[in-house]
Amino acid sequence: MSALLRNSIWSSFPVRFLKQQAGLSTVELLDPRSCGKRHFTTQVQEHGKEVAAAATILVFDLETTGYFHKDHRIVEFALCDLSGGKNSTFETLVNPERTVPDYVEHLIKIGTDLVCRPGIPRFSDVIPLLLAFVRSRQAPGKPVLWVAHNAKQFDARFLAQEFDRCSAPLPADWLFFDTLLLAKKMVKAEGKKRRTSLEALREHYGIVSHDDAHRAMRDVMILSQVFQKMTFDLKLTNEELINEAMKAISNSSLNQREKKFRCLGVENELLLVSIKR
Repeated sequence: MSALLRNSIWSSFPVRFLKQQAGLSTVELLDPRSCGKRHFTTQVQEHGKEVAAAATILVFDLETTGYFHKDHRIVEFALCDLSGGKNSTFETLVNPERTVPDYVEHLIKIGTDLVCRPGIPRFSDVIPLLLAFVRSRQAPGKPVLWVAHNAKQFDARFLAQEFDRCSAPLPADWLFFDTLLLAKKMVKAEGKKRRTSLEALREHYGIVSHDDAHRAMRDVMILSQVFQKMTFDLKLTNEELINEAMKAISNSSLNQREKKFRCLGVENELLLVSIKR
């Protein structure tokens, strides 16, 4: 990734942001500079009491044209700020500038005709709006913890690839947390054998979903609940998660390729992914 942020990323033209709900879409033109800076402190429940979190926690999910590969692209992106409040979610369809395979359309209900049409933004259009949204939610002086299920092999890699393709470095204070390995840690602690997929965790915690399609915001809403329940079960505070992430980064010795995409093991089981400039 380039060490310099392109001047064009905050260009004056508005980008198209597609707010999509349950398959019904509306398009709103927004200028990334129109998002006012708001200071939020994420609140979490720690064993019955409310405490301030050490970071802004964003649960995110994305849908793509296939498994991670340089030829595959993002077709839908969604996130939710766990601090809640007004405008705490962000979601958009994305024009992948390529066809969507039939098997993918069958699984996620997103086809070429839906995303490869006028009015659907390319990821280069989404980046400035996404950066503005995150900055508007970020607590002063605190990092942003991006949470996804299978982040190491899928979501974080795709996001890094798209930023790299658009010559836009990811902010240095973004950390990526993989809940799949957190789930494996929990299963090991219980001494039981069971699946660790997001759907299996949803069923385990009795989380109701009325939509079977694997859409980005649907999975974000499920993971938001799963993540909080798992961290509670494992008695992990958000401060502890961030401290472990920062400790791993400061103690790591990385080659040039790893500096571009960092996969850091914490206690051999809790994986934190940090993507730096």
